Amino acid sequence: MLTSLIRLPAESSSVEDIFSSALGLIFTDDLRNQHGDPGSVVIYQSKRFGDLELRLADPKGEEGRKLFAHYLWNAGVLMGEFIGGAVNDENCGGSGMQEVGRRFDWSVKGERVLELGAGTGLGGIVSALAGAEEVVVSDYPAPEVLANLEVNVEKNIPRDIRPRVRIKGHEWGVLTDEFSQSHVHSFTRILAADCLWMPWQHQNLAQSMLHFLSHDEDARVWVIAGFHTGRAKLAPFFDVAEEGGLEVEEIWERDADGHERQWMKERDGGKEDMSGRKKWLVIAVLKRRRPPSTGTS
Repeated sequence: MLTSLIRLPAESSSVEDIFSSALGLIFTDDLRNQHGDPGSVVIYQSKRFGDLELRLADPKGEEGRKLFAHYLWNAGVLMGEFIGGAVNDENCGGSGMQEVGRRFDWSVKGERVLELGAGTGLGGIVSALAGAEEVVVSDYPAPEVLANLEVNVEKNIPRDIRPRVRIKGHEWGVLTDEFSQSHVHSFTRILAADCLWMPWQHQNLAQSMLHFLSHDEDARVWVIAGFHTGRAKLAPFFDVAEEGGLEVEEIWERDADGHERQWMKERDGGKEDMSGRKKWLVIAVLKRRRPPSTGTS
């Protein structure tokens, strides 16, 4: 279960924290899909890289807290598991990924990786540890969010590969700044974990993806998002992305236990109950849409 991969440092585990963390185990219909509190520390237990200590941002003011970068979400945990190579047929919870979609190689070795809406930076950190050639960890340019990313990168990235990793502020859809202009079509892997809960930002997010995505034939965008805010809020993103020039190569759903099923834009007539849907995440692999080839006579 994804929630079992997160623990709190022993010295910071109050009775309330322990009880809150255990709710998903006690009440299986009430899965915990967010971890930690603003300014606290959580530990992601990676099978491949050991314990990664992640501090959570402590945003200033209501506007900063609306970013929700001060939690680690299950989508980010699953992204770390995929990139770290911990997800395979043996731990797919019985249904097996191959029953749902194609088998994708989530390796980032030698790739140029951009993480959008990074939050704690877990996806980018695991990418660097897994052998990415270059990693840019980005989030909204709020000073406390970017400073927190610096702390997490410094804590978890060994000195010998630290020069491969940079932290950058990026507001989705704003593509006229120096970083955006100097990195057009630069990244072969783009990561987005739990970035789809704001429908009004879908077009901006898709624009940033397309702007930064390399023209390499095998360049891909990896998207994982939880349904806790409602399927109706995130589902339209994929239509927006395709209208903007991306193509959904594969898409499916996976729950916190590893069971998988087909993607659906709507379930139960749009009446999914909260406790049921928060267990599930959508996983999508996107690529740049290619113009149809024209045959020559």
